[in-house]
Amino acid sequence: MSKLLDIDVNQQLIDILGEYDVKLEPMEEYLFSNGMFPGVTARAFEMENFGESVVVQLDITVLFPNSHFTESFVAQDETHEKALASAFQQFEINVLHTFITAFWEHGKKVENGVGTDIWEINGSQWQVVVSNYGYRGVEEFDNIIDNIDTMFDAIKGSIKSLPLTEDIYAVRTVYTNTTDGQKVPEAYINNEPFLELEEAISKLGWRESDSFYSVRNLVLLMRLSR
Repeated sequence: MSKLLDIDVNQQLIDILGEYDVKLEPMEEYLFSNGMFPGVTARAFEMENFGESVVVQLDITVLFPNSHFTESFVAQDETHEKALASAFQQFEINVLHTFITAFWEHGKKVENGVGTDIWEINGSQWQVVVSNYGYRGVEEFDNIIDNIDTMFDAIKGSIKSLPLTEDIYAVRTVYTNTTDGQKVPEAYINNEPFLELEEAISKLGWRESDSFYSVRNLVLLMRLSR
């Protein structure tokens, strides 16, 4: 059973965002930049304790006036602090700059593989912000799939097949190859299972391996017009 950690991860979130000129201040349960949406907050949980190591989960929740979504990062290390440092590193590498591009124009931009585009879906225009590929594993990234562009094509095609009735969406896609041979595709839209995308991801040309690897992507969509 997970256990909430008594560690001030929101201060760590404040410190990390501050390095990119995004000053966060607390307002009730969330942190806001310049008093404007979105709000953000962080929580950390112990998921497993093996004595010599612990598994922690870091949740970063993003709040809008009528919705919210959560990005989660899991890490294992000798202590809670070391595991959290690894989880925050995943957040910073793969998701932070996507958030800055989408939500905080005053934030310092860095070259991080984040892309932007305008998509038309069901007669509406959408501002789209696409993260880089967050990769963890022993093998070279270029060796784990025949063509990484097929992952983005599957994500884009699956999103465009949806009615999209809300104004903001976060689509998280993760593919994991475990050391015991399991292949685990995961896809969520606003933290709800996105089964069509999960199936599409599972059919891509992932390489067989007895080594762990995991690929993560985040797409943010914000409606521009109806």
